Amino acid sequence: MSKPAQFMDVPSYRGALNTSFVHRYSHGEDEWSWDIGMAKAARVFLESLGVTPDQHILDVGVGRARDASEFIQAGHRVTGLDIVQNSSWPLLRKRWGERLQLVCSALQDWQPSAGKLFDAVLDNGCFHHQHPDEWEAYLANIRQFARPGALIGLNVFGVDASNPTPGWRAMDNQRQGYFFTEQGVRETFEGFGFNWQELVVIERQHGDAVYLLALLRT
Repeated sequence: MSKPAQFMDVPSYRGALNTSFVHRYSHGEDEWSWDIGMAKAARVFLESLGVTPDQHILDVGVGRARDASEFIQAGHRVTGLDIVQNSSWPLLRKRWGERLQLVCSALQDWQPSAGKLFDAVLDNGCFHHQHPDEWEAYLANIRQFARPGALIGLNVFGVDASNPTPGWRAMDNQRQGYFFTEQGVRETFEGFGFNWQELVVIERQHGDAVYLLALLRT
């Protein structure tokens, strides 16, 4: 994995991400909140959790809590993490009470309560936007926050027929997105210390584009 020569430094890129997401939520342009491919990824993840009730799930990039709400309805508890708050958070807190904790923080910066370990972690479309210099810290925190053997779901952009080469692509508001091959997904996450379980290819709502949902274990 290599980054573009003009990739901005980490603090500047974090600022660009924050500005982008604040703008998108405030203008109703958060298309990921109703993306059918991401919704399917969350359902596949939920099915993979099995039948054990009341598991505590960390939802990285919780957004408007579409996935978190589905997990709660299935009988689980959720801590939702996001780099920006949005207007739906007050109503979500009122609706779900103690079943949903919402935290505004970057995953790389956050520290949960001492001794707290999650039964499962889902990152449904955030990792592929992270600055490459933060990949190691980002994934290390996912491993650190999960109990041994926990289910980890990481849903990322996959290459497609029109853009078959893996790598970085410029997106809106200075965001970057990394697009993976199926082999690249496995090599990346195993290289950062995860135990491979399976890969699920999911159609996106944009032409031939796909998501690659990696199901992993700590």
